[in-house]
Amino acid sequence: MRRFTVALAVALTMALGAISSAQAAVILIDFGSNNSFRGVSAPAPDANGNYWNSIIPGPFIANMVDTSNTPTTVDLGFETPVGTDSYNGPAGPTSFPPTAAEVDATDIDAAALGNMGVKEAAFDFAAADSGPARFQIQQLDPTKKYDLTFFASHKFSSNDTTVFSIFSDATYSTLVASTSVNVQEPGSPWLHNRDTLATISNVSPQDANILYVQFNGSAGGAGYLNSLRISEAVPEPSGLALCGVAALLAARRRRA
Repeated sequence: MRRFTVALAVALTMALGAISSAQAAVILIDFGSNNSFRGVSAPAPDANGNYWNSIIPGPFIANMVDTSNTPTTVDLGFETPVGTDSYNGPAGPTSFPPTAAEVDATDIDAAALGNMGVKEAAFDFAAADSGPARFQIQQLDPTKKYDLTFFASHKFSSNDTTVFSIFSDATYSTLVASTSVNVQEPGSPWLHNRDTLATISNVSPQDANILYVQFNGSAGGAGYLNSLRISEAVPEPSGLALCGVAALLAARRRRA
């Protein structure tokens, strides 16, 4: 019986360890910083205890940190011209440089956005003046799958909806997956998105262990991207349970 109890403990530890490992690596990216036009950096750490990568969209960003401020191998680089701003984002009209009152006026539903519900991260955004904006997420683990979660919000846009897509390689010709979100309320462009995320789940790194990401307006206008979360996809609970059951059955066979 004691051996069986020990085996059960081992099986449960394996399942819990798999969950912990799957949830460990989370990278948060704020598309704007104190050094970008009308931008601000996310606090380090934020009110949730998480660290962000507050970037100036355009330059290549190497070895981004995860939420615990540990450097990773993951890089991000834009392939197309891209600008950044905060005017008519969730804070409305903003100044250069932004004031503390403007940042505080950022109107989001922090609870609905979870660990992306940080005013400074939602405040500013990346956008392309014409055509789609494209960037690569490099140095991903080819043995893992990833979830990409986007927050996009803007007022008075030419397109209500921003579309996010992943392609198989740098030609951006073969679509792998896509999702979309309304950056403003259709018919009421003064009402920006304050509580809705868009997620592409369970995608594998493509050619050269890269995710090729594009965003654009659904009708051909500018698309917007305020922040992004990259996380390792969590295995289905049934798969974790089977892992524990398999170990348990093996232990019973050894006991018999």
